[in-house]
Amino acid sequence: MATLEGVYDFQHPGGNFEVHLRSKNRFFCPKFQAKATWELKEEGGEHKLYIDWGKFGKYELVVDLASKAASGSAVGKPESWRKMAFKRPFCAAELALFDSEWSFIHPKGDFKVEFRADGYNHFVCPDFPAHSHWRVEDDSPTPTVYINFGKYGEYLVKLSEDGSEFEGAAKGDPSNWRKGKRLGNSDTSAVHEHDH
Repeated sequence: MATLEGVYDFQHPGGNFEVHLRSKNRFFCPKFQAKATWELKEEGGEHKLYIDWGKFGKYELVVDLASKAASGSAVGKPESWRKMAFKRPFCAAELALFDSEWSFIHPKGDFKVEFRADGYNHFVCPDFPAHSHWRVEDDSPTPTVYINFGKYGEYLVKLSEDGSEFEGAAKGDPSNWRKGKRLGNSDTSAVHEHDH
């Protein structure tokens, strides 16, 4: 299943947008976020991708493993077609960011934060709790990450290519710098995922 992980162009009758097939069967869409899953099954000589997208419906698509292209429809509604085209694999920096724990460094000290690769890209800080999120702004090998830290502000930081550190600042205030060092993977096994 890991061979399917990556970024896809998701097409439907009204247009297209980006979706991610992430590890641990997590399905993510930047534009339409929900607690969602994906699963690949072999049935009748075909590889079928099942997507449970929460409030956005359930989908069944046949996958060509060589090209990673998929086509199908909403479950039980063949007229409501969907297609997926593989865009790119996750870069090393993105993979290092998913489900990771960091030292978030500021001018007066540091504290621990987590980047969760759940259906909402939650940004978690035990010391300064806030309903916070993150997103990757570009698909370069050293992507910029936007952090919305709730009442604690907004930040733009640039990841190193190997995803071991980042540097940046508060949005609109380059003098208010922030740095980060990756501490390791975060334990998401017992985590309650916020519903939106």
